[in-house]
Formats: sequence, C-alpha cells, structure tokens
Amino acid sequence: QLKAEVAKEVANARRKQHLSSLQYYCALNALQYRKRVAMMEPMLGYTRRQINFFKKGAEMFSKRMDSFLSSVSDMVQSIQGELDAEAEKMRISQQDLIAVNESVYTPDSDVTSPAINRNLIQKAGYLNLRNKTGLVTTTWERLYFFTQGGNLMCQPRGAVAGGLIQDLDNCSVMAVDCEDRRYCFQITTPTGKVGITLQAESKKEYEEWICAINNISRQIYLTDNPE
Repeated sequence: QLKAEVAKEVANARRKQHLSSLQYYCALNALQYRKRVAMMEPMLGYTRRQINFFKKGAEMFSKRMDSFLSSVSDMVQSIQGELDAEAEKMRISQQDLIAVNESVYTPDSDVTSPAINRNLIQKAGYLNLRNKTGLVTTTWERLYFFTQGGNLMCQPRGAVAGGLIQDLDNCSVMAVDCEDRRYCFQITTPTGKVGITLQAESKKEYEEWICAINNISRQIYLTDNPE
C-alpha cells in the first residue's frame, strides 16, 4: 500500500513538472513573439499619427510609404497570428498531458511482467554514473551510454560524439546496493579492479544492461547468432 502511494506521489510530481515545463516554454515562445512586435507597433503608430497630423503635406509621403506601412502592418498581423497558433497548440498539449494515463509517470509501471531481452549484444540509453567526490562522499551524474563493439561508450552533455569509458571484453558485471538507490550495477575489470558503478531507471533497463554487458564480455557480439 505504501509503495503504491509513493509511486502515485512520484507520478503526480512528474505530471506537474511536465505541465510546468510546457507552461514555461509557452511563456518563452510568447515572449519571443512579443519582442518582435514590441518595436514595430510603436513605430507604426507614430508614423500613422505623423501622416494624419501632416495631412496637408501628404505629397511628402509617396505611394511607396503607404505600401511600406501596409507591409509592416501585415507582418505584425502575421506574427500575432503565429503567436495565437502557438498558444493554441500549447493549450492542446497541456490538455493532452492532463488526460494522459497515470501509468506513464509511475516508476516501473510494467514491473509485473516486463519484457526483458536477455540476448542483447548492444544497448544504449541514459544511466546515472557514480562519481567519488571525497573519501565517503559521492555524486551521481545522468549521462548517455551506448555500447560499440566490445566497448562501453559515454557521450557527455554538449559533446558531438561519445568517448570510451570501459573496455567490456572479459569484464564482469553484478548487481550492487548503493546507499538508498535501486537498480545499481557494477562493472569489474578482468584483473578484479572495480570499474564503474551505474544506476538504471527501471527494472527492465537494469536487467537488460546487465545481460547486454555479460553478453559483450563473453564476446558474443562477434558471433552471427547471439542466442
């Protein structure tokens, strides 16, 4: 019962965070459109007032000026139309988000029967990497990992390509307990030296990463039939 309540709280928090993000980006988009209009509208109004005030000097304002003002006015209306369309799209997205099934945000929603592929010879996805910051202190960093041949690669934020983080040939991998975190596993080198500790987001990812690394360690990726 307690686990179900905690999962529901996590799902609600994720839903609220997603909704807040959509509202935030909607506000940013609206601000961008308003910035584009903010300079043109005062200039357009000022020019029109000058034309009306100096009506008797209309010869100074040729047909080209009228055409220019008309063009600027059309552009302002077009930008305003784009803003309205974007706002409507964001409103629909928020409604869809509110109506989405709670299981989307519930951790391990498929925990009863996750479809785990134990024959993987390559794997990619986000994992949390454990980093030591002192004798007894650690931090966790979420990074994108993928396998390439017999290597585990990592692509940091902002990088255009991944770099080698661990040679997996003949390595061993095992589940470990890490503080208050679940779904953690550790890679050990052939010499017995502890390599890196990683955390998956779900039980399915956790199982598949361990299976994939085991298969790669045994060099199954070099065979034609991984099974």
